[in-house]
Amino acid sequence: MEKLRVMTIIIFTKILLVVSLITFLSYLLWFSIFYLERVKDIKCGSNEDAYDLFIMIPLLDEENTVTTYVKNMILELNKMGDNIHTNIVLINDGSTDHTLKRLHDIQKSVYSPNTQVYILSREYPNARNGKGNALNYGLNFINNLPSPFDSDHTIVGIVDADGFISAKHMKMVIGTFDNNRVGMVQTAVSMNLTSNNWLSKMQDMEFLGANSFMQESRNKIGQAIASGNGQFTTLRMADEVRWGNSLLEDFEFTVRGLLKGYRTIFLSEAIVYQEAVRTLRPLWKQRIRWCQGSMQCWLKYSYKILKSPIIKKSIKTDMLLFLSMPFFSMVLNIANSLSALLQINNVFTEKPLPVMVVFLTVLLFTLFIWLLMGLEYHQNTDRFSLFKCVTRSWECILYNYILSFIPYFAFTYLLMGRVKWDKTAHGQTANVTD
Repeated sequence: MEKLRVMTIIIFTKILLVVSLITFLSYLLWFSIFYLERVKDIKCGSNEDAYDLFIMIPLLDEENTVTTYVKNMILELNKMGDNIHTNIVLINDGSTDHTLKRLHDIQKSVYSPNTQVYILSREYPNARNGKGNALNYGLNFINNLPSPFDSDHTIVGIVDADGFISAKHMKMVIGTFDNNRVGMVQTAVSMNLTSNNWLSKMQDMEFLGANSFMQESRNKIGQAIASGNGQFTTLRMADEVRWGNSLLEDFEFTVRGLLKGYRTIFLSEAIVYQEAVRTLRPLWKQRIRWCQGSMQCWLKYSYKILKSPIIKKSIKTDMLLFLSMPFFSMVLNIANSLSALLQINNVFTEKPLPVMVVFLTVLLFTLFIWLLMGLEYHQNTDRFSLFKCVTRSWECILYNYILSFIPYFAFTYLLMGRVKWDKTAHGQTANVTD
């Protein structure tokens, strides 16, 4: 009996080792191919066609930051040029602080000769039920305005309450719609004021390095993923797709658009800046919500993606892998942890040389993968040297390990039926980056 138990443990351990090895090699191959297949240069020069631009900003208890960020956005919109008629739709989503008062003060005090400022206010219980519902409320308002709009030359942009994007970069977005047959353009995302806070630095590397790397690779197959902040869509696509009620409404919007045949693109040259989450607990709450939202989308849309007759096989593969990653990572974390413990044990009980060779091989390949992320980060920012970008990318290995346990919490909440919009707190940095 004891012998059978030992044999079972050995077989199980070997299976975990094989799973860990195959996954690691697949991960390496996937990133290497993506690195070679990236599409970074997107034609985005404007041909001076007339456009209507609506920037929608959902706001919930933002009294500490709303004045600074909204004023800056209005000032940038006023610089857009005569061929782009600009509007900003400020959606107060049931705030219980002085957010609404601040909005009316801005409307009265800010000189806005070229931009129409609209203030919408939702009241509880019809408010505070998800960002997607707030965005659909703003979309309904746009559609009910008296002037008719050309649905292909009316662009709806989403900027978060802590977001900032310059007029120059918004013109690039409009130029991308001019030159490419797409329904949505997603900009790159970067963090404001990352100095003196390690988590802020890691999030900047994560978004402007690793996320941009993956998005540029998706440009090759014609399907970038919405990131919420910095998401721009034609009025036609927004009307036909609309936002869902999952905890990851931006990704759900991407999937719904995909199922309706819309093509999307990632524009790395245009950047929206946002606040980083500077402490671990709110960062965990944010990422648990995102992960749970991804799991919700897997349950709701994976079969539809698989069976869709209009989605290319390459896009199906990428989207299904992306949706499955939170579930698979739960198994992989256990496999990797047990494999690591086994190898440590082998150092003391078996010949240590083979173990050290395997360990160094894995370490070198891991550093190589994140080196590619560091190079991408350096290409997308002029703020740091190449050396700093690479070292920061290697620090991100620890950052990702810290976040690797999040799927367990997200899966637990999913099983419990706990659906809660844990809003990301803003107001830690109220300045913007030019």
